[in-house]
Amino acid sequence: MAFRMAMVLAGTLLLAAPEQPRAQGIGSTASPVEERNRKVISTAFERWASGNGDVFSLLTDDARWQIIGSDPEIARTYHSREELLAGAARPLAARLTTPLKPVVRRIWADGEDVLVHWDGSAELFDGTTYRNSYLWIMTVKDDRVVAVTAFLDIPSFKAALALPAPAR
Repeated sequence: MAFRMAMVLAGTLLLAAPEQPRAQGIGSTASPVEERNRKVISTAFERWASGNGDVFSLLTDDARWQIIGSDPEIARTYHSREELLAGAARPLAARLTTPLKPVVRRIWADGEDVLVHWDGSAELFDGTTYRNSYLWIMTVKDDRVVAVTAFLDIPSFKAALALPAPAR
């Protein structure tokens, strides 16, 4: 009898509880802005993977790019597209013999933010392979990226940068 009363009470409490809001994107339809932003980023990654461009071309000149982590040499904020390219992208590319190839695991959108979980790999000049996993949170406005928060395997990135860049 006590068990039955407990079950009735639990059922009553569940029915009386207010409906919990659903997390956006889970079981709901994406907004037109989310769909458009996701498509812009997805297309850029597809082009990059096929060797016809990259995502960096979507950055506005004054885009803010923050690399998250505790290593002060790598984890920092870049305040322009050119600052990011000069400080991080070009130094890595100088050590690669093949272009960095992205393999997207998942892309999802939440308002103006598009999250991309991807893996990248390329051959280094010393004969080893650079491999890294990334999560980029990209804020998109008018089909351009205005801000990025980047998570990556900093030791792998730093090890690649520690190699001497060959003369070209």
